[in-house]
Amino acid sequence: MADAVEERDPELTISFLRADTPDPACTDLADQFYDKFTAPHPRHPEYGAYQNGCSILVLPATFEEYWDGAAGYGTRRKVRKALKEGYTFEFIDRDRYLDDIHAINTSLPERQGREMTEGYRHKPGPYGPLPAYTCPRHQVRTYGVLKDGHLVAYTWLYQMGEMCLFSTILGHGDHLNAGVMYLLIAETLKDIIPVAGTKYAMYNMHQSGTEGLRFFKEQMGFRSFWVDWQLADEPPVTRIPPDVAPAARKPAHKPAPLTVGRIVRGVGRRARRILERSRQG
Repeated sequence: MADAVEERDPELTISFLRADTPDPACTDLADQFYDKFTAPHPRHPEYGAYQNGCSILVLPATFEEYWDGAAGYGTRRKVRKALKEGYTFEFIDRDRYLDDIHAINTSLPERQGREMTEGYRHKPGPYGPLPAYTCPRHQVRTYGVLKDGHLVAYTWLYQMGEMCLFSTILGHGDHLNAGVMYLLIAETLKDIIPVAGTKYAMYNMHQSGTEGLRFFKEQMGFRSFWVDWQLADEPPVTRIPPDVAPAARKPAHKPAPLTVGRIVRGVGRRARRILERSRQG
């Protein structure tokens, strides 16, 4: 029993702060993502689809505290490398960079061990302007990293109550080794924390993607959590009877520790698959 307790993810309660102002986004974004996150998991209907194993970064009150603490030496080194090489961070108008977004989306034939889906292979049409949000805690924000006037990495960030969600987030394959994704996330947090008082950042599920992605997230301070979601300030619903909750909250498997050797072998396997496909083409 002691081992099961030790393996369970730590728990968080995160509120969407629904309808905290009259801005329609305060209701619409909260309802949309609360319904998505708490819908029954397709294989484990006893808990929500985004509840067990969320990749969450618990943020301090200021970016400076994060930068000096949870960000870690690896993140700071990568960010400084990108800045030194001339990369810059901006709040972007997506419609100014449609060609660059398409170039980013098609710069690698696969990501996280999967081929890029059809939607990413076509040049995006105009996104149109974002709404004129009046609440800093409920809005969509679009950020990017640029080099020589071209967009090389981007993220669409959903700020929803106490948390922000890195929704779509991609970097150009030719620029990933320069640390552009570290710069993108770090500068996004630097911008959003003082604006919205963000307490948590979410990057999908912690075990999604490859070991390399998990290593990247953990370098930046993301960890695996069980999350009980609140619309506002009501008691959170866990969807699990109390007598079975401990077993359900135990991670499905304990991942093997990441090592440089495992990451290198994974990269090698993906490189061989890409080479084989190019020869077949």
